[in-house]
Amino acid sequence: MRTLLMKATHTLLPGEIPMPQAPQIKLDDGTNCIPQHYLSYHHTKSSVQDLVADIDYDPHYLLFADEDKGGIFIQVGIVGLDNYISKHFQAHQKIVYGRRWRVEPNLPSSEIIQTCFLALMKAREHEIRELVKLHQKGKTTTPFSCHHDLPLMAMSSKTQANNDDALLSKEKLKGLIEQLSFDDGSFLLLDTIELANRQFVISLQFLPSEKTKQPDLSESFTMNLLVDEMNQNAVLYAVIDALLHRSNRHVEENFTFKRFARFSRSNSVLKIADLSAQTRHKGVTEGNEHFRAAFTQSNYETDETRVPSLPKEKHGKLGVKLSAQLNRFKIGGGILPK
Repeated sequence: MRTLLMKATHTLLPGEIPMPQAPQIKLDDGTNCIPQHYLSYHHTKSSVQDLVADIDYDPHYLLFADEDKGGIFIQVGIVGLDNYISKHFQAHQKIVYGRRWRVEPNLPSSEIIQTCFLALMKAREHEIRELVKLHQKGKTTTPFSCHHDLPLMAMSSKTQANNDDALLSKEKLKGLIEQLSFDDGSFLLLDTIELANRQFVISLQFLPSEKTKQPDLSESFTMNLLVDEMNQNAVLYAVIDALLHRSNRHVEENFTFKRFARFSRSNSVLKIADLSAQTRHKGVTEGNEHFRAAFTQSNYETDETRVPSLPKEKHGKLGVKLSAQLNRFKIGGGILPK
């Protein structure tokens, strides 16, 4: 089990400034630090780039920190082969870019690092969804891809209901599994078990092929699906859930900041809880009323920068909807939209 090791003195990162009279905490291991909630943040493109430079993951996934008219952003670039073209017909790899994740200058450094983590996780999810293919009626489709025309789907009744909830026999289940491929690899049905609560466990084995492109899919692996109903819709959704879970775990274990795998499940939950207790207990600021007032005001000012505005067209569709939602509640805390 990985333990949390800290230096004798915690050094502030670029873009971090202690609040006036911010208290220092001495941890059980002797480390002196100013907890992150007693810092103010003034990040620039340069300071965010410094943070990103200390993040490591799979070399096929590049993390960029840049700035445009909308402000600072994080973006993932993916180097690899085209998911829709056979490996044998591609002489060179290509690079594609994901969406831009905005970073406010007053965002805590930890949250910027977590934004990078989420950007990588969602970039991999996008890839996984494109790699799951269903072969039926002489056609190959990617039903879990993010590229479907969502407004069109909302208008069409054909995708809004599962019309086939018939119980699958083991033979029909085997046939359904054989219609699936994942990065040009196939699935083998190993076993099915019915549980006492009428749920089912389905054991599958993934078998890569010579056409499989992703490096982390080069070896066979097994996965167990838990379904509430043994019908084709439940099984297919369970497959994509299991593949996304496997992908997310890959990011959790291999994403590091300064070589520390923050999201690894090897980290001790109890030690993380103990560290939180040492840095967040209220007694730290009880003896300094001036700092407590400044701390409360600083938090308010930070929250105020994040408050959105209601649409200027008060009678427009979104303005009417948001106003109606807000009026349903007796809101006495926080900051109402402008």
